[in-house]
Amino acid sequence: MKSICFIFLVVTAICVADPNNVLLHFDKYAGYGNAVMYAIEDVWPGTTVTAVEGGDWVTFNSALASESFDVIILENWKSNSDACDWATLLYVYNVTDTRIFLADWRLNFGSTGVQDLMAAMGVSGAAVNATILPHYGWEPSHEICAGVSDWTQADPVLAIYSNDLTVTDASPVTGWTVSVTAGMAGICVANDGVSIISGYTPAYSVESSVIWENILEFMGEGLVLEQSTWADIKASF
Repeated sequence: MKSICFIFLVVTAICVADPNNVLLHFDKYAGYGNAVMYAIEDVWPGTTVTAVEGGDWVTFNSALASESFDVIILENWKSNSDACDWATLLYVYNVTDTRIFLADWRLNFGSTGVQDLMAAMGVSGAAVNATILPHYGWEPSHEICAGVSDWTQADPVLAIYSNDLTVTDASPVTGWTVSVTAGMAGICVANDGVSIISGYTPAYSVESSVIWENILEFMGEGLVLEQSTWADIKASF
């Protein structure tokens, strides 16, 4: 019994470990946008974060090219993202174990690079809805929805561009209709099972802090529990 308990404790500790390196692009405007930073500080306090704000894609692309990251987060809701190195991000998604969060107001009409990544993550289309619409948890038992009672988005004093997503092999967790409807998905778990692509913007949501903490906790699960690590654990008994 003690051995079983010990294994459980070791595995649990590994599963909840903070990622080593996180690359973040986020927008800030009119008091909105900091929720993701606060959530990272709360959920992953031991993580090294390379944070790039606004349209500074030179710094972002340089970091992306110079080192590897456990998690890459792009919450693009204000700046133009065409200058982002989407080709490298697509390679990272397809070839490495890096988890990616992608929300971009230009999914529908931005560069072909963002659309290529969107397709690789399991979303075949995005339709702009340029207004504040109600939002709903389609999978209320999912960790991303835990404790969220209000999905309402505030107005960041900008024309809001959210996206209604059509999924291929991504898994929708939330959406823009009361029940699951084709072409109306919001937050989706990508086809790697741990990354996220979203037509919904947590940054200016009423419960942005809770939503971001849920997203990070979901993306961080099992982050360092690799096969080699599990083999080492088993070999120690």
